[in-house]
Amino acid sequence: MREEDLRARVGHRFPGGTVRIEPYVDWLVRDMTSAPAPDGSGVTHPTVAFLAATEGLGVGLEEVFALFGSSSGEGPLLGEWAVDVKQPLRAGVVYDVMAEVEDVKRRSGTSGTFDLATVKIELTGPDWDVHAIVRPTYVFPRRSGTEGPL
Repeated sequence: MREEDLRARVGHRFPGGTVRIEPYVDWLVRDMTSAPAPDGSGVTHPTVAFLAATEGLGVGLEEVFALFGSSSGEGPLLGEWAVDVKQPLRAGVVYDVMAEVEDVKRRSGTSGTFDLATVKIELTGPDWDVHAIVRPTYVFPRRSGTEGPL
C-alpha cells in the first residue's frame, strides 16, 4: 500500500453496531487475569472494554486488515491498546459502538518497514453518554523493498 493510500484511510468509519456485555465474559476475563471475582455490582474488568469494542466494530478483523492492504496471513499484530473508561462498563448492558480510523503512520527500522493504524472506538451507554473509548493500534509489517504485501 502506498503511503498516500494509507493516509487516505484516516477518518474511515466502520459500520459499528451494538454489543451486550455478557456476565460470563467478565467472569472469564477475571479468571484469566487472576483479578478479584465480580463484587455483585455488575462493573466489569477494564479489559472487557477492548473485547466489547472489537466485537462491536461491525466487521471482522480480517476486514480491518484488508482496509490497510493486509491479511492475517501476513502477520499483523496488535501493537498496543489503550482504554479511557469514562463510566464503568456493566455486565448485561447494551452499548452502541462507533469506530473510525484515527491515525496512520509508516515507520522503518531495523525490523523493516511497517504501518501503524490506530482506531478510535467509542462505547455509548443507554444514557447516551460515552462510557469508554478504546484505541487499538494495529501493526502491519511490510515486506522489504515493496510498498505493500507481496
